[in-house]
Amino acid sequence: MTTTRVPPSERKPTKSRLGLIGLLFRLSIIVLALLALSLVALIVGQAMVYKVHPYERGLHMSGGVFVGVDYPGWHVQIPFWDTVIVVDVRERQGYVEQVQAITSDEVTMLISLQYTYLVTDPQKYVFDVSDPDRILFEFVQGKLRDVANTKNMSDMMHSRATLNQLVLTELQEKESRYGVQFITVQVQSVYPPAEVDAAIKDKMVAEQRKATAQTDAERSRITADAKYYEAQKTVDAEAYQINKTADAQRTAAKAMLSELQPYGALGEKYLDYLMVQELKHNSKWILGGSGNPIIDLRGDEKVPPTPAPTPTP
Repeated sequence: MTTTRVPPSERKPTKSRLGLIGLLFRLSIIVLALLALSLVALIVGQAMVYKVHPYERGLHMSGGVFVGVDYPGWHVQIPFWDTVIVVDVRERQGYVEQVQAITSDEVTMLISLQYTYLVTDPQKYVFDVSDPDRILFEFVQGKLRDVANTKNMSDMMHSRATLNQLVLTELQEKESRYGVQFITVQVQSVYPPAEVDAAIKDKMVAEQRKATAQTDAERSRITADAKYYEAQKTVDAEAYQINKTADAQRTAAKAMLSELQPYGALGEKYLDYLMVQELKHNSKWILGGSGNPIIDLRGDEKVPPTPAPTPTP
């Protein structure tokens, strides 16, 4: 009996082996289908469910019609039919780098301003205003110019707190129109253009020099008045001293004449002798109408008086 061996590659598969392969194939198809369905479910779920953060508000529209405002939390929408516009309602900052404004005294000023605001009505902010941030920026610039037109240059440069409050008050009047609330307005800088600044500095220097000249003139006038007052007092004192000296000399002369009167001719001779002595020493006398001496003007020169003659008993 002869036995023939068939190679494994030429052996025909049995029914049991074919059934196992088909089972594995079907299982793989099922797994792939489940994976595909899971992926589709995940995508659809993500499209249907969305989250609104605490600092956001959602504008929910269904078929192009506004439905309502979605507040923070999880929400559901119909994919490809509903639309949600998320609006950030946190405080925002705007900045006007430099704007020209004319003051009430016709001076051109360059003003920089910073402002902050937050969205209080997302529906108006999005649906009623086109490019709201840009419109608010232009609105702030316009109100800043309006306020500057009512103030002079000095108020603009030295009263920034008042300027901030005035601009903020003007902006708050239009808050409901744009669905926002202005929080702060802060003027950063106020200064004139270079040519105006140079003219102002020249004027300030001229005024300072004028004030210095006036001060010097006033000081000179006060010094001159003081010197005049001092000289006047000195003259008055000297005149008073001369008058008192003349009075004393007059009294002495009268006393001497009274003493010489009893001697008659001898007294007259004595007076003549005194006059000769005074003239001899270059004395200066003011004589009265009767020839009697009244005032001695010799100054500090002292001439020893000649003793009066002793009356003969």
